[in-house]
Amino acid sequence: MSAIFLVLFFVAFYTPLSVIAAFALPVPFSIYGYRHNTRMGVLTVLVAAILSFIFTSFPGLLISLPAAVMGLVMGIAYRKQKSPRHVLVLGMVTQLAFIFVSIGLVLAITQTNPVNDMIKGMGELSNQMLTEMQGQVDNSIKQLPPDQQNGMQGKQLTRVKESLESMKVQLPALISAIIPGMLISSSLLAALINHALFRKVLQRMGTQIQALPALHNLRFPRSILYYYLIVLFLFMIPELHTYRFLYTVALNVMIVLQLLFAVQALGFVAYWIHKRNISKGLLILAVILFLIPPFTYILLLIGVLDVGFNLRNRFFNNRS
Repeated sequence: MSAIFLVLFFVAFYTPLSVIAAFALPVPFSIYGYRHNTRMGVLTVLVAAILSFIFTSFPGLLISLPAAVMGLVMGIAYRKQKSPRHVLVLGMVTQLAFIFVSIGLVLAITQTNPVNDMIKGMGELSNQMLTEMQGQVDNSIKQLPPDQQNGMQGKQLTRVKESLESMKVQLPALISAIIPGMLISSSLLAALINHALFRKVLQRMGTQIQALPALHNLRFPRSILYYYLIVLFLFMIPELHTYRFLYTVALNVMIVLQLLFAVQALGFVAYWIHKRNISKGLLILAVILFLIPPFTYILLLIGVLDVGFNLRNRFFNNRS
C-alpha cells in the first residue's frame, strides 16, 4: 500500500495530473485501514511519510502526511461501521488537523512558514492575471477614437483599470484572510472524493459500504440562511477590513456558506433531473457551469432560494 501511495504521490508531485492524483492519495490507506488493524495502518502511514520526505523533502510531507492520515482514519471508521456523514466529518477534521501539524513541523525544523510561501505564490499568480487584464483595458482605451477616450466610455474603462489596481494592492491581505476557509473547503472536498473512490474500489473487491444520501435528496437546514444574512450585514459595516479579526471571520464564513449554497443548488438541479427522468449528464454540465463566474452567481442564488423557500416543493409538488 505504501508503494501504491508513493506512485500516486509522484504523479501528484511531478506531473500535470497533480490535482487528480492528489485527491486519490488517501484511498490506499482507507483500504488498508478497513482491512487491517490500526497499529499496522499507523506503521504504513509512517513508512509512506518517510519515503515521501526522502524523495521530496518538506513540500512532499505537507501533501503526503495529511492525505495518508485522513485515508487511514476514514478506513478505520468504516471498518467500525460508522455512518458516512460521521466519517466525512471525521475525515475533514483529521485532514485539517494534520495540515496544521505538517505546517508546524516544517516551521519548527526549517524556520520557514509554508503558508507564507503559498500566499506568495497565489499572490504572484493573481497579480499576473490582474496585470494582463489591465493591459487589455489599456489596449481597449487606445483603440477608442481620440474624442471618445475622454468621453463616457473612456472614463468607464479608466475606472475599471483603477479598480484592478486597487485589487492588486488589497490582494495580499485578502489571500491571507481566506486561507482558513480554503483549507476547510478543500478538506471537505478531499473527504467527499475519498469516500466516493474508496466505495468504488470496495465494490470492485466485492464489499459494500453505506452510501451517502443521493444528491437530489440533500437539503441543508434553513438556519444557514440566517448565518448568511448575518455575514452580509457584517460586510455592510464601513471599513470592515480595518477590524482584522472580524473581517477574517466574516470572509471565511462566507466562503464556507457559499460552498454549501452551491451544493444545495446542485442538489436542486439533481432533483429536477430525477423528477423529469432526464440524462444525468446535465448535472455534470451544471458543475462545469458553476466554474464560470456569471453562472456561479446564478447557481448560488438558486441555492439560497432553495434553502429559504424550498423551491423543490413549490415547483414540483404543485405540478403533481
